[in-house]
Order: sequence, then structure tokens, then C-alpha cells
Amino acid sequence: MIKRVLIVDDDAWVCDVIARILVKNKYFVSTSPSAEHALELLSISTYDLIISDMMLTGISGLELTSRIVKEYPHIPVILITAHSDTEIMRCALGEGASDFIPKPFNIEAIPMLVERNLERHSLAQKKQIKIDEDLMFSTVYALAGAIDAKEPFTAEHSRRVTSLSLSLADAMDIPSTEKRCLELAAQVHDVGKIGVPDFILNKPSKLNDEEWNVMLLHPVRGSEIVGRVKQLSYVADVVRHHHERIDGSGYPDGLRAEEIPLLSRMISVADAFEVMTSNRVYRENCTQDEAFQELRLGAGSQFDSEIVETFIRINSEEPAAFA
Repeated sequence: MIKRVLIVDDDAWVCDVIARILVKNKYFVSTSPSAEHALELLSISTYDLIISDMMLTGISGLELTSRIVKEYPHIPVILITAHSDTEIMRCALGEGASDFIPKPFNIEAIPMLVERNLERHSLAQKKQIKIDEDLMFSTVYALAGAIDAKEPFTAEHSRRVTSLSLSLADAMDIPSTEKRCLELAAQVHDVGKIGVPDFILNKPSKLNDEEWNVMLLHPVRGSEIVGRVKQLSYVADVVRHHHERIDGSGYPDGLRAEEIPLLSRMISVADAFEVMTSNRVYRENCTQDEAFQELRLGAGSQFDSEIVETFIRINSEEPAAFA
């Protein structure tokens, strides 16, 4: 993919010289005569790197760097400077500058400098993504553990639902990014039960209307809890809708068919199967074949028919196992 570079300098000659060498090295280049104009361009176009003069008329290159780092943190900024003052350079680095082009500059060295900063920024972003993913999974497992501790009769339910959901994802060729979302959502699909009183969760008899209304809120509460964690906000919608039904009679929003997120429909089947085949405080478990029969009876009304058939096929070939 061709990288896009924006050059900001009130000296048209400087812009032209740098642009020519970068275009020669297969970069797409735009130029701007001021920081104000550059910010307008940034609001309507996407750039991979910015080269700016330190001493601009109006908003300075240093101020521009600070704005870009706050508003567009994914874009590295290289500053052109005639100053060799280490204090000024230290200040620029403090504002977020990625590197410097000293005047008078070696024009032939600029493409290598640009490439180095793009690569360095890419590696830094990948490292941050890994840190964020580690944080996400740590948070998810902590939340799932809190549910297991609150509802010991169904301890590790979320882990088993996750295992079933991921096997289903493999069979359905779900893309890796969606599969990661599925794993996170399955782990925390019941986190809203943290707000459900223990006497309701562990009641051995049928819930009355008031108790059932409290239980019906757990997907909403779960979505709200997950949504508060910035790195998990994208799975909140999946959590909210894992108790919707294909015929629209589910909760909390009465979504129908494909209005229900695909990942929610997948978790719904895995969740129901796991509940049916596990001992619960209010009843004993049923066999795998009995659970398959119940899933088929609910296909097209409660569950997505294609997902049910895929689920049964992969778990009939090999009995459902939990890693």
C-alpha cells in the first residue's frame, strides 16, 4: 500500500524539493503552507506521516505536533529545524515529535528517514495492540471468574460456552478478528449476573414474575459493564443480545432473525446446550442427544437453524469436550 505523507512548510521551495524526492520513492505526497491548513487537510484526509517545519507562521510546528499527537496519535511527526539546541529538540520530543530533519538537509537521506519512522511507529502500534489485547483478556477472565465465584453451581460455565462457541466458529469459517470478539463475548456473556441477587441465581424452584424480571435484565447490565472497559466496548453489543430469539420473542430488545448479531446467535446455541447438559440447582442435566433434540425443536423460533445444524454436526462427530 502506498504511504501518504503531508509536508507542512511556508516555504514553497522546501515543500517542492521534499515532495519530489518522496514521490520518486513511491510515496503519495500532499503539501500545506501552514499548520492551520494542515489541520483542515487532516480533518478530511488520511495520512501515514507528517513532515513539518518547526518555525511556521501562525501556529508553530511545535504546536501543530502537539495537536496531531492528541487528535491523530497514529501519525508520526518529523520536524524540520535549523536549530541544534538540545533543549528545543527535547521540548519537541516531549510534545510527541518522532524525529528531526536538520537544516541544511541532505535531500537523499529523507526517504530513509521517513521509512525508518514509519517502521518504528508501526512496531510501536503493534506492541501497544498486544498490550491492549493482554489487558482485554485479563479483564475478561477476571470478570468471568467473578461470575463463577458468585454462582458456584455453574462454575466454569463461561469457559465451556467459550470452548463450544470457538469450535462452532471454526466450522463456520468465522474470520479471526470476529473469532477474537466471539471469544471475549462468550467469556463475559453472563457478567450481568453480578447484579442479580444470590437467592435468585441459586433458587431451586421456579422464579416468580418479580424475580424473573430481575433476571431478564442481566444481558443489559452485562453490556453496560463490558462497555465501560474501553478495550471491550466492541463486544458489548454481542453480550446484550445473546438471549434474543429468532422469532423476536427474546430479550432485552425483541430483535428478530438477522437483526440479532451473528456472534450473539452463536453464543445462544452454545449457551443453551451447555446449560442443558450441566447439572443445575433447579434440575439435573440431560444427555447430549436430548440436548440436540431440544436445539432442533427450537431451531427457527429460538435459535438460528443453520447454526443449530452446524453445532449438532460438529458435536455429533466428536462428543463435546471442554479444554
